[in-house]
Amino acid sequence: MPFARCNSQIPAPLPSPIPTGRGSRSAANEIFSQFLEKTLQLPELTLPGHQLSPAPAEIDLRSLPLASGDMMLRSTREFGAFRIRCHGISGNHLGTMADEAERVFRESKNIVVEHDGHGGEMIPCVRSCKGELEFTGQNIIGDQTHRNFWIHMGNVASRLDSIVEQVAMVLQQDTTNEFKERIQDTESMICMCRYPHDNVPKQNEGVSVKSKDRLCDHVLRFYLPMEHCIFYIQTERGPLSFDAGPENIVVTVGKQLEEWSQGVYKCVPGEMIFMPSFHSSSASFAIELKCSAYSNLNHSSNNSDKIISLTDQILISLDSNRS
Repeated sequence: MPFARCNSQIPAPLPSPIPTGRGSRSAANEIFSQFLEKTLQLPELTLPGHQLSPAPAEIDLRSLPLASGDMMLRSTREFGAFRIRCHGISGNHLGTMADEAERVFRESKNIVVEHDGHGGEMIPCVRSCKGELEFTGQNIIGDQTHRNFWIHMGNVASRLDSIVEQVAMVLQQDTTNEFKERIQDTESMICMCRYPHDNVPKQNEGVSVKSKDRLCDHVLRFYLPMEHCIFYIQTERGPLSFDAGPENIVVTVGKQLEEWSQGVYKCVPGEMIFMPSFHSSSASFAIELKCSAYSNLNHSSNNSDKIISLTDQILISLDSNRS
C-alpha cells in the first residue's frame, strides 16, 4: 500500500551558497568595490556652531574672578548683560527694607526724584567713589523715624560696592592700560527705587533713541529687585526677557563701557516688569546702582583722608541733631 506524504511535512531545501569571486569574477568584483567606495562616501559631519543661550549667564559671585570670569565676559559680549547669584544680600533683609522704604517715600517727598525713564520714582541714597561711601541725604538721615532704613541701606550699599569692584576686576583682564584706568576712575550712585503698580510700563512700547541714550548713559547698571519680576532687555538680536528676583543681581552694559571697549561690549537698556498680585502692596521696590565715569555724577565730596563708615555717619548726624 503506497504511503501518502503530506507536503507540509517536507522541509524546504536549504538555499544555495553564495558563490565567492574566483577567477575572472574577481576583477569585476574589484571594479564594483571601487565604484561603491566612490559613490557611497559618507558626508562630512560638522558640529553645529555656538548657539546663543536663552538668557544671560548666571554667575556665582563666590567663583569670581577666576572660575566664572570667562562666562561673565562671554555673556557681556553676547547679551550686554549677566546675572549674579549668591551675592550675600538676604531676601528677608530686602523684604524688611521694602516695608521701611514705603514709609520713607511717603514721608520724605522732598528727596524723592523721578526715575529716569521707567515711570517710577527713586531716592538717591549712597554715593561711592574710590573706596569712600557717603550718604547723599545728610539732611534726613538724622531723623530717628527712618534710622533703621538708612542703616540697612548703608549695609546693602557696602555690599554692592564690593560686588562692583569684583566685576571691574574681571572686565580689566587682558585689556589696555587706558581701559583699566577708565574702569578704575568711576563712581557709583545707589538708589532706592519705587514702581507704582498703577503705572506699569508696557513691554511692547518702543524705546526712543533719546530715551535709550538717557537710560544708557553709564558704564554698568546693577539691578536688585526686592520681589520677583520679569527683566526685559533690548539686544541687537531683538528683545529678550527672563525671570529675576531678590536672589539675583542683573547687570547691564552702558554706553560708556561700549565706547571704552570699542564695541566689544554692547549697550542694552534694561527694565524690570513687576507682576502685582491681589495681595501685594501698591508698589514694588528695587535697589539700583549706576556706575558712571567720574565726571558724570558731579561728585563734590571733601578730600579728607579719613573714611567714615556709613553707620558712623548716621550716628554723627543723630548726635548733631540732639545737641
